[in-house]
Amino acid sequence: MYGLKSSFKKISEKIQIPFKLSEKNGVVLADFLKGDNSKVISSIIKIPTEELLLETYENYSNCISLLKCFLEQELNNAVKSKEEIILGILKEKEFSDDSLKEVIKYKPFKLILLYLEEKQSKVLDFIKSKYEKEENIIVTQDKYILIISKNDISDEKINDLFESISKNIKEKVYVTYCKINEYKELKERFEYLKDNIEICLKYNLASKVYSENSLLLEKMVNNAKHEEVIRVYKQYNDLFSKLDNDLIKTIEVFFVEGLKITESADKLYIHRNTLFYRIDKIKKIINYDISNFNEALEFKILFLLWKEAIYSSKL
Repeated sequence: MYGLKSSFKKISEKIQIPFKLSEKNGVVLADFLKGDNSKVISSIIKIPTEELLLETYENYSNCISLLKCFLEQELNNAVKSKEEIILGILKEKEFSDDSLKEVIKYKPFKLILLYLEEKQSKVLDFIKSKYEKEENIIVTQDKYILIISKNDISDEKINDLFESISKNIKEKVYVTYCKINEYKELKERFEYLKDNIEICLKYNLASKVYSENSLLLEKMVNNAKHEEVIRVYKQYNDLFSKLDNDLIKTIEVFFVEGLKITESADKLYIHRNTLFYRIDKIKKIINYDISNFNEALEFKILFLLWKEAIYSSKL
């Protein structure tokens, strides 16, 4: 239950009846009983997010139905679910720090953003079954699933999440994440991660997990001046056009795997020697050895600019 604590005092002053409200787990939300030995009676209040235990003194038994009705009406108007608050933040609505502390009970925290075209409900059910019990907040917006988690969630666990989803659906899944220090940063960091996803979609990048800064180079290329994009296209199009689909796939996977031979060969389902042959063939065509870090970096920038010209119709 979120966004209520600031309302309790106002409610108690208005109704002038002592009461106590508790969650099912025994957590006391408000207590305006005097603490004497008077006998207490109780009832259940239902609000959008959960059921609460209402208690008052027995001598107010004639008023408990009215008290309950009033509290339900007031609380239903005041209460916001954690999902409503998170989505409200993304829409630039303002909430008090008290409300946000009730929703996100830890700082710093991680924002994990998932994107998939279809089967969102299936994936959402899977994520909730695995992660909602750990005080993670799970929210959907359009084709995105947001997970707000404690900052100590490991990169390995995020990769495990991606692998588990990928095994159950055939379509591409993109996952990107970042650390957030303050509640007010949530909207800005969400937009930043959305930009990561947009880059993945634009360049048809491999379906995988991308950290906050994984796509800095792609973002720089995406913002390159029109004249530079045209220059690279005109200079290199004849060469790059000689690369067939297998060679382009090899280049993309080789970069994703950090220029690692064994991992790249496994992802391409080819023998290591076949990969060496393809790398050599690429070198003969474009005069860049992509197994060499410096040459690979220079080539990747040119390659992305060439793709930018094609995808953006900047010719």
